[in-house]
Amino acid sequence: IIHNRQGSNLMRGIASTFISHSSITGKVDRDLAIWEIDEATLPEAIKHTSPAIIVLLNLFRDQLDRYGEVDTVRNKWQKALSVLPKSTTLILNSDDPGVSILAKSFNGKVIHFGVNDKEINLPQIDHIADIRHCLNCGSNLVYSTLLSAHIGHYACRGCDFKRPIPQISAESLSFKPNFSTSIKLNVYGQLSNVSYNLPGLYNVYNILAASSCTSSLDLSQDEIKKGIEKFSAAFGRFQKTTVKGKLVITFLIKNPTGANEVIRTIASQQKLNLIAILNDKIADGRDVSWIWDTNWEILHEKIYSLAISGTRAWDLATRLKYAGIKLSKNNVNKDIDYSIERSLDSLNNKDTLIILPTYTALLEVQKTLAKLGGEKWHEQ
Repeated sequence: IIHNRQGSNLMRGIASTFISHSSITGKVDRDLAIWEIDEATLPEAIKHTSPAIIVLLNLFRDQLDRYGEVDTVRNKWQKALSVLPKSTTLILNSDDPGVSILAKSFNGKVIHFGVNDKEINLPQIDHIADIRHCLNCGSNLVYSTLLSAHIGHYACRGCDFKRPIPQISAESLSFKPNFSTSIKLNVYGQLSNVSYNLPGLYNVYNILAASSCTSSLDLSQDEIKKGIEKFSAAFGRFQKTTVKGKLVITFLIKNPTGANEVIRTIASQQKLNLIAILNDKIADGRDVSWIWDTNWEILHEKIYSLAISGTRAWDLATRLKYAGIKLSKNNVNKDIDYSIERSLDSLNNKDTLIILPTYTALLEVQKTLAKLGGEKWHEQ
């Protein structure tokens, strides 16, 4: 298997990964290539790689200054899917109406995954929905269950468009205080109780997508379960590090829906030592207005210590002030190194520091933690 482990998800990332695994004559001696692809790059990637399987997890607002609205991205996806051969397998999130409707643009095999719980034991958040109307006829969508943003169990009042019944699903979701999760996984009617060291509803959907893909590659239920239970998160997505005996947990945030799910996850804690870092470099997107669609309000009674950093630290400080979070000038410093070192010095050894950086800030966080002697956390 080869994949773009370093996270380069544009066409150059695919090309460079192929080159690094090719012989001098261009032969790639591997059985399977797996690519995580930027949403705007997907149509071009489909055109040049003719994938056997395509997995689409969700479609939310992200870097509007770069991509435009979600409708623009979806229309490009529809065109790319419409010319695929029937031999391709398309795997879709049935809980996202903007993704499930893409089955209409495709002539081959479609597999759906989704969450079958009616409610989940995470704090409630205000839902910022990118879809309120049926993409088929324009009538209002009615939700019997709303899980996050426009994700849930929906039906149209004006036509027959509704949430497809998923072949791969999760139920009995339980999110633990130590950021682990347990679910009952259903793969084509086969049930497994699965526990893993990842937090949040968003990782349930990642696991369902991965289970759908691997089951279509004929992996057994036992193999899927073992793979989930031994999995550890990728760079910055839920990274545990120890610095001088203190635990640091890093969650990447970069758009309103993703940030809301991270905030919802950490809001289950009673005492938060938090660093929030907002950059606006090219890879982050210059437009930081998304922080006003992010539900910081649910943290205002949870925060014990707070530092705000990054190139747009004062914008974020203003947003948190309006969320009712008490802060002073001492809480705000654009220097990420300084903010991390100061926060760590104020912690007791049994305390946990949570860092919420945007993408380019995440790279700086990694360098700072490494400089301070950070080591990978090993579960006790």
